[in-house]
Amino acid sequence: MVNIKETDLAFGQLADREETNLIVIHHVGETDRDVSAAEIHEWHKENGWSGIGYHYVIRKDGTIERGRPRDVVGAHAQGFNSRSIGINIVGDFEQAVPEPAQIESASMLIAELCNIYSLCPDAQTIVGHRDLMNTDCPGCNLYDMLQDIRGKAIWYQQQEEQQ
Repeated sequence: MVNIKETDLAFGQLADREETNLIVIHHVGETDRDVSAAEIHEWHKENGWSGIGYHYVIRKDGTIERGRPRDVVGAHAQGFNSRSIGINIVGDFEQAVPEPAQIESASMLIAELCNIYSLCPDAQTIVGHRDLMNTDCPGCNLYDMLQDIRGKAIWYQQQEEQQ
């Protein structure tokens, strides 16, 4: 079981997600500072949204923070929110490289989510934001690591099955 730090963020009305068949990986971009889910929540509220659009935020030290509740529609990948979970890995990965702790946490979280939703962590299920629309997100340095993250997620799934 992955340890998720609850943030108790306040949202307006959120719709339940009826289908989950995609996990979308994002980065903060434009800053490599270690921002929190609460800070992103405030940014997104300033945009007029209900709050943070991502379901999870992975900090520089690997801490996973709750964004939106897991089973509600996100606001992170237009046209795909009704069927996806959004994970934001904190950093600007056009410039920087993710911390090893972030990669491990992302892999463990993805494995757990894939188990919950009966998904395979492959390239059709675990995608970068740029796979869905014209954006640099999640940055070239993180995007280049997605196959490694998928492989680690499969390994974590296998470990869970053996227990």
